[in-house]
Formats: sequence, structure tokens, C-alpha cells
Amino acid sequence: MAQGCGSATGARTNSPAPAPATVGKFRLSQVFVLEAAGVPPTDTAVTIQPGQLRVVILRHQPPDNSDFVRLDFPAATFKSADVPVRVTVRPLPGVYGVTVESSAPIGPGASITFKYPVHFTAPAAALKRFGGAGGFEPLLSIGWDTGDGLFDFVASTRPATDNLSAPLPSTGTYLVAAPR
Repeated sequence: MAQGCGSATGARTNSPAPAPATVGKFRLSQVFVLEAAGVPPTDTAVTIQPGQLRVVILRHQPPDNSDFVRLDFPAATFKSADVPVRVTVRPLPGVYGVTVESSAPIGPGASITFKYPVHFTAPAAALKRFGGAGGFEPLLSIGWDTGDGLFDFVASTRPATDNLSAPLPSTGTYLVAAPR
């Protein structure tokens, strides 16, 4: 069953607000990963021309088609590439997470925004630990799998209720999570 989260009033945030000050490396066993209910979005691949802005949005499957994740690639991100860049985004089943692959290094300014107003499901252990979704959700941040068995939280902001945004400095697997 999906559970809603965010402010009690449902008010939108007018400017990016900082997420919790959770920055640092943890073992994956030391975090609660935000679960996603319903059918996950499908993989997508796009071609980005060097020097051009590109926004990639993955949506949940019908009937609601709500946004799942948004990736922003400003014009400068692949400006130094000699050929068009292929970017592939693969959602991870059952969680708010994606694997991002690119045929060229990701340059400056790229960002990732997870949107979880509808399909948010807190892990049962997190509900118990934090006394409910309202205690768990404010602790969420975006992190990435560093490839060495660690999960590295990055400075995240909240551009709107039930949204988390962070820089996208490289390819890899990105997840929404909170420390245990």
C-alpha cells in the first residue's frame, strides 16, 4: 500500500530547501532505502547533442503516469563531447533508485530529482524506528553506490514537497534513502 508523505498542509516549497545534513558514506545495510509501490517505470535511452540542454523524465506506468525521476543535463554538461552522447536510465525495481549510464563523462551542472508523492512506501523497519512515515520522510536524501560496497549520501535539496534533488556528477546507481 502506498503512503503519502510531505507537509501536513500539502503546501509546495517555493525555493529549494536543504534536505537533512546527511552527507557521508554508509554501508547499504546501514540505510533505509525508500520503497516504491506499483509498476516501476521502464528503462529509457536518449541521445544528447553536445552543447544542448536535455531533460529526461521517467514516469510510473499507467494509469497515473506520475513522475518518478527527472534528470537535467544543461548545455555545458556534454559540451566537450565530439559526438552525440547516449544516456541510459534504468529504474531499480521496488525502490526509488536508478542506474545512469553514459557514453561520455558527465560534465558540470547535471542534476537528478526523485519525485515520490504517490508511490512512496517506507520500509516497515523505518516506520517502526521513526514512528511513522512523517518521522522517516524528512530524513531522506539522495546517495549513490560508490562501487566499493558503500553508499555515499550527497547534499540534497527539496525543490518541492515529496521531491529530492541532487547533483549528478557521474554515472552510477542513485537511491533515495535515510540512515538507520
